[in-house]
Amino acid sequence: MSLPKPDQVIDVAIIGAGPVGLLLANFLGDQRLKVLVLEKRSGPWDHSQAIGITPPSLSILAKLGLEDRFLEHGIKIKQVHVHGHTGHLGVCDFTKLREKNPFVLALPQRQNMAILEERLKLATDVEVLYNRNVQSIQADGDTVKLLDSGGELLCTARYVVACDGSRSRLREQLGFSCRGGSYGNHFFMGDFPDHTDFGDEGHLFFTAFGAVESFPLPGAKRRWIVQTHERIRHARERFLHETVERRTGIQLPDVEPEHPSGFSPRWLNSENYSLGRVILCGDAAHVMSPIGGQGMNTGFADAEFLGTVLPVMLHDPDEHLFSLDAYHRLRSEAAQTATRRAAMGMGLGTWRGRTPSIVRDFLLKNILLRPVFGRHVAEWFSMTSIPNRTLDHVAQHELPPICRKARH
Repeated sequence: MSLPKPDQVIDVAIIGAGPVGLLLANFLGDQRLKVLVLEKRSGPWDHSQAIGITPPSLSILAKLGLEDRFLEHGIKIKQVHVHGHTGHLGVCDFTKLREKNPFVLALPQRQNMAILEERLKLATDVEVLYNRNVQSIQADGDTVKLLDSGGELLCTARYVVACDGSRSRLREQLGFSCRGGSYGNHFFMGDFPDHTDFGDEGHLFFTAFGAVESFPLPGAKRRWIVQTHERIRHARERFLHETVERRTGIQLPDVEPEHPSGFSPRWLNSENYSLGRVILCGDAAHVMSPIGGQGMNTGFADAEFLGTVLPVMLHDPDEHLFSLDAYHRLRSEAAQTATRRAAMGMGLGTWRGRTPSIVRDFLLKNILLRPVFGRHVAEWFSMTSIPNRTLDHVAQHELPPICRKARH
């Protein structure tokens, strides 16, 4: 694959070949737009990050004919058991959801990216280029020039969409105003062969010493996430084994974890999602706790929205401002709701100490054992009650005209 000729103008340049950027490229490719995806990495991502794909995201993937492919490769988590200081507290039961897919699908991010990139081979006007680090941009009338670190021209595009993650260089360069901060919590995770009898269930252990979370993965593996007292970049040998056993009594397999990594969640929301012909999408626009994959799923809905409005904006310039205003208004509402919920869930789950743990057990048991409250918890964590979660869940009068046409 090669860069466009200097005098060639493409329709959309997407910065970042993560799951959100690749999903957007698929939507735009289906509309026969000329799209270039520029990724600074040397090749496809090989780490295991977000794993949860929610029912709204599966409905978005269905529009691309990818729902069955994802279901074929993932694990359907239908229940998550919650354990506390005083024992088993209850179950977050997704099977009660009024959804076509009443579960959260566990599929490592690198695998869903591979599926999305494979589908792009069907789009003759979409290219994904690796080792292309966009360092700066220059607005030039109705186009935007993208330059590398040496000032060389990478491409000229009518629109640029930044899908370059939570530390977006483009967002920082253009000076987008943002609000954000740290949750003040730290975690370490790793994937192991699954020697438990948990099957396809998730399990949460909220202990006085810190939380432990466990979710099934394809290939008879299981992810373990432990709360830590400080940020750990490289854990000592058997750190996860010892921490999980001390807090839960479960012995992990005597092997080194796959994809071990530490993280300290933070939140961020840009006060505007576009500037001129540059648009923020996914983590470049909003950041929230990665636990549960809520950030990736929120980004999928961003991509669906832009995949619908950008083709018409390119053919009808009069739609530009109205459509981008609607994109920011509707998607930021969804993102802020998801961010608040992530903060509330993380805040409750990370209480330490005997007395806070007993209080938490009382609260969770009374919530999970009551059907009405339990259903709300399942809706929260499956993201099926997020406002504007997909275009199909936006009120007709809230949609820009081009989205109303697309819906029909």
